Amino acid sequence: MSPGSASGSGVTVVIPTYNRRELLAETLATVFDQEPRPHAVVVVDDGSTDGTAAMLEAEPVTVLRNEKGGWGPARARDEALAITGSAFVAFLDSDDLLLPGALATLERALRDTPAAPFAFAASLIARKRDIGWTATGLMSPDPGEIAKPLPALFARNFVPSVGSIARMSAVREIGGYPQRTDFGQDHYFWLRLAQLGDPVFVPRITSIYREHSGNRHSPVLAGEELEVYLALAAEDPRLEEAVPDRLGVVFCNSFTHSIGSGDRRGALAVLRRNLVARPRRRRIARRAVKHWRDRRRWADAGARAYAADPALRDWLGQH
Repeated sequence: MSPGSASGSGVTVVIPTYNRRELLAETLATVFDQEPRPHAVVVVDDGSTDGTAAMLEAEPVTVLRNEKGGWGPARARDEALAITGSAFVAFLDSDDLLLPGALATLERALRDTPAAPFAFAASLIARKRDIGWTATGLMSPDPGEIAKPLPALFARNFVPSVGSIARMSAVREIGGYPQRTDFGQDHYFWLRLAQLGDPVFVPRITSIYREHSGNRHSPVLAGEELEVYLALAAEDPRLEEAVPDRLGVVFCNSFTHSIGSGDRRGALAVLRRNLVARPRRRRIARRAVKHWRDRRRWADAGARAYAADPALRDWLGQH
């Protein structure tokens, strides 16, 4: 079927991976359960040594393998983009899960909104333990954020990559996946796309962001990439007013992570870098406090959504 046909999917799924054979198999199972199936699935194996290559031989996917390793997720995604010819692309990490119908729902939303560069939905943040799954949060925009998505997205990332698809033409217009950042690549990518036009939000949970010991994201290391975002704001006046909010969010995330891990010296460095050395300190501090409270609210929202949806609990119990 052609990517643009009414009866077939126009979405290519791109999954970078490194030494996550078992998690990747679970991710792929949820991709293959999508109806209709994706136009293509491209897995970029960045030098795995855990049997990933052998496992993928039995899967209906296109495999790009970097034998030496070291590409990193952004380069891996760009390598996949070079061979992608569909109208839309979905970037998944190799530890996340798509709920049934996720891709079709997002593709329909994007087709119905031609000006939108990408579509996204909410994602349940959850951790799997021996006793089963536990919901730990909800990744989703607040109503005020979706009303003015560009400055709001600059302040904080509320777009889950696992629950999103992008228009391929828009991805090519911004030059592919960003390699200017390492730990904040997804946020920077959605922000660059949002500069082209407002995204479309689907107010439902379509995916599971899995928390586990191997998660790559680090609030402190992502916070150290702040200057990349400030440079973007210096180039785009639509973002300038949101700079104190961005600083407040980074301050909150990095400071609480440092304190929680017992790194007092690091916490003081975060305080100096993101608050003391900046103008509009009062607004930065207010946003930091608000973000701290919001994080607790989003955690409660995830727990409530999970408790209220027996079908979601049953589905997760099978994965």
